[in-house]
Amino acid sequence: MHALTSGDAERLFHFVADAESLGGDDPFTSELLIEFDRLVPADRVLYNELDRVRRRNLLQIRWPAGENPIIRPDDELVWRFFLVEHPLCLRQQEGYFGAIKLSDFLTQRELHRTWAYDFGFAPFDVEYQLEVSIPSPLWHTKTFLFNRSGGCRDFTERDRLVLDLLQPHLARLWGAARTRRLLSSALAELDRVDEHSGRGLILLGLGGEAEFTSAPARRLLREFFPGVTVDRLPVAVEEWLESGTASPLIRRRGAHQLSIARVDDALLLEERHHEGQLTAREREVLAWVAQGKTNAEIARLLWLAPSTVRKHLENVYAKLGVSTRTAAVARFLGLLDAEAS
Repeated sequence: MHALTSGDAERLFHFVADAESLGGDDPFTSELLIEFDRLVPADRVLYNELDRVRRRNLLQIRWPAGENPIIRPDDELVWRFFLVEHPLCLRQQEGYFGAIKLSDFLTQRELHRTWAYDFGFAPFDVEYQLEVSIPSPLWHTKTFLFNRSGGCRDFTERDRLVLDLLQPHLARLWGAARTRRLLSSALAELDRVDEHSGRGLILLGLGGEAEFTSAPARRLLREFFPGVTVDRLPVAVEEWLESGTASPLIRRRGAHQLSIARVDDALLLEERHHEGQLTAREREVLAWVAQGKTNAEIARLLWLAPSTVRKHLENVYAKLGVSTRTAAVARFLGLLDAEAS
């Protein structure tokens, strides 16, 4: 088993510290990709966020910097490359998010015989590729790609280990940046928001007490923490703050979920309504249905029996109040749009 040298461990530590100090509304920037290159040398480093269900390019950052290619929903060849032909994307879509290399699946000779090589690798002089992903659903994948040309050597097991060790930190950085964006939005809305908004804000004092609680936050605390008084935080929230955990506090009430995240001396409360309370597996099955997959194909992708896929769809129909695959997909895409807003 490969082990990191003390120098590699020190570089990893400094990378995480620098990434956190640069933390803003955008978790990953071209400057951060430069630091990535110093950890895992590559000719090009890319960070992509894709909606593979609705075929949308959500974000792309490149190093060296250059014009970002536009991935259009109607660009069938590009989406064939990502969704059907790219060996690493296929593995990610099956639920594996660790660091993987092209050479884990194909020799150089085998790669050169593929349509994917002719379309997506050879035109950009990519002979070797290493990928690591932040665990995500198909409708918002988050992937780092490291490319090397034919004049280089393949990525090593040391490179793989570096990215596997970094992965949980990358997930935390992405989540922290999202929370900061939501906090900025909540602060901007303070003067005009009403209590029925799904986002609330609490500003903490030096002792961790609530110095200011917005109207939506007061409503959310009342609904998710019955019996709470207006002059102090619920006991469960106080205990969560004292624990010092970086993970949000989650409370559920029927089909409603409340997430509480801390950003410096503020708490951001966010309410979501999970219509029909679809399970993670049911949403995953629907995501594949939205891409036109049959029950048998979905079963192979998710390592399930076709009868299990059929049962998941029956449950989805009942929860969403529909009777066809088309109607279920339409309701599902509507839910995703609502969650993204």
